[in-house]
Amino acid sequence: MGDLDAVPDPVLADTVRGSSEPDRFWTLANTGEVTPGILSPLDWSVWDNFELAVRQAWCDLGIMARSEVFLPTDPNIRQTATFYGRHALNVDYVRRRMGSIPGASPDDFERDTCGSVRTGLATEKQSNRRLPFMLAKLPGAYRRLDSELRALHVETKSWWTREVLHGRAAGDPVADLRAAGDRFRATMRLHIRVRTFITAVQGALVDLAASAGHPELALPLFAGYGDVTELSLARDMRRLGLGEITPADFVADYGYYGPNEGMVWTTPWRENPDALLPRARALAAREDPEARERAAVAARVDAERQILAAIGAARRPLARILFRQAARQVRNLELGKSTYHMAIDGCRAAARRAGARLAADGVVDDPEDVFFFTLSELEQRPPARAREIVEYRRACRKEYEAIELPMTFTGMPEPLLVPADAEDVDEIVGIPGSAGVVEGRVRVVHDADEGDDLLEPGEILVCRVTNPSWTPLFALVDGIVIDIGGPNSHGPIIARELGVPCVINVGTGTTALRDGDLVRVDGSAGRVTLLSRAGRPVQPATSV
Repeated sequence: MGDLDAVPDPVLADTVRGSSEPDRFWTLANTGEVTPGILSPLDWSVWDNFELAVRQAWCDLGIMARSEVFLPTDPNIRQTATFYGRHALNVDYVRRRMGSIPGASPDDFERDTCGSVRTGLATEKQSNRRLPFMLAKLPGAYRRLDSELRALHVETKSWWTREVLHGRAAGDPVADLRAAGDRFRATMRLHIRVRTFITAVQGALVDLAASAGHPELALPLFAGYGDVTELSLARDMRRLGLGEITPADFVADYGYYGPNEGMVWTTPWRENPDALLPRARALAAREDPEARERAAVAARVDAERQILAAIGAARRPLARILFRQAARQVRNLELGKSTYHMAIDGCRAAARRAGARLAADGVVDDPEDVFFFTLSELEQRPPARAREIVEYRRACRKEYEAIELPMTFTGMPEPLLVPADAEDVDEIVGIPGSAGVVEGRVRVVHDADEGDDLLEPGEILVCRVTNPSWTPLFALVDGIVIDIGGPNSHGPIIARELGVPCVINVGTGTTALRDGDLVRVDGSAGRVTLLSRAGRPVQPATSV
C-alpha cells in the first residue's frame, strides 16, 4: 500500500485520507450506515457540519459547555473523521463524553455501537459536573423539541420544493452550497437532540422490561407505533406501483431520497424518477405490508399490557408516560432524518450547478469533477491548480475503492485488499434489531436499486447498510441481516414497525453468507445461524 502512505503536495492532499493517534479506537458502525461508500472531498465538507451540530445540540441540553462548541482541526478530539474515504466514529472520544453525563454508561455505548466492549479497559470516571447545567437546560429543550422540529421540517420542505425540486435557485451556486451546508447543520442539530432523547427512552424501556421480569419484551415495546415517515414512503411507493399516484407525485414528497442518499455525490430519485418504477411494481405485486404493520402494533400493545400487569400500581403511571414518549421520539427520529436529507439534497443540487459553471468556464472537463474539491477550495473562484487536484484525488479514490477497512480499528486502519474468507462460519452474532425468529434463504443485496429484481417472497435480505431508500425492500422479505448499524439505526426501526425479524451490526453478513444459504434469523437474541449452504449441509465450525 505504498501509494496510500505517500505524502503528497499539500495543495493536492486528499482531505478524506485521514489520520489518527496510534492508540485511538474507531468504528465504521452507525456512521457507515448513513454515509456508505467513499466520501469525496466535497461530501466531507458538508459532513464536517456534523461535528459542530453535535456540539451545538449537546450545549442545548447542558451536556457541553458553550466554550466547547467549536470545530476542532485535530481528528483525535472529534466525534467522527474519515479514513481512506470511509466515515468513522471516534469511540474513545465518545466514551469519555458519556462518562460526563449522569446516568450514561460508556460501556453500554460501546456495546450498542460496536457489538461488544473491549477487554481490559479502565473504568471511565463518572462525573456529575454537568448535572446542574442539564437540569437547567434539558427540560425546556425537551418541551420545545416537537414544535421546533415540525416547524423546521415544514420550512425546509418548502425551501427544498422551491429551490431544489423546481430548480428556482438563481443565486451564486457556491454561496448556495455554503447556505445549504449551514441548513444541514441546523437540521442535524435538532436530529442529534432527538437521538439523545431516544437513547435515554430506550434504555429506560429496557430497564422497565427487566425489572418487570420480562426482558424479552424490550424490543416489542419499542415498535409498532405507526405514523412513521419512512412507512409512508413504502406505502406511497406501493401506490405508485398500483397506478394510484404518478412518479411526479411521489418525487414531490420523497425525491431527495435515492441510492446512498446520505452522500452528496449520488443521484437522488429527483434526478432519476425512472428508477422508482421497477421497485414500485415489485412492491405492488406482493402482499400488502400493512397487515404486518398491524401485527407489530398488536404485539406492542400486548407487551405494554404484560408490563403493566407485572409492575405495581404505583409504577404504572410512569410506565404509561414512558410508552408515550417512546412513540413520540421514534416518530421524531424519522422526521428529523427526512429533514436533514432534504438539506443534503440542497447541497447536491448547488454542487452540480457549481460543477456546470466550472465546466462551462473551462476550469474542469466534467461537471462532476466538482466533487473532488472542498467547499473552501470552490470559494477560491476558481480553485487553484484545479485540474491537478482532480487528477490526484481521482487517483486516490480509485485506490480507496480497491480496499476494504475492518469494522473497528485502532490508529490508522490496515487496509484489506480482499474481504476475509468466512466460508467456515456457521453462526454470526450481532445486536438484536427487531424481535422474532424466522428461517429462509439468503439474498445478498449490495445496491437497493437491484433488490427489486433479486428478492423473492420469503427470502432473508442480507446487506451492508440501509437507509430510507431501502425501506420498500423491507416489505418484500421475511427477515433482515445488516452488517453496520445500531439499535436506533434506520434498518431496525423500520423492521420493528413492519414486524420483520432483524439482526443488526453483524459485520460480516455480506461476506460470510451466500445467495441461497438457509439461515435462521433470531432478531431477539441478535444471532444468525447458518442451517445449510446453498446446495449442501453446513459443517459445524466457529462463530464470529
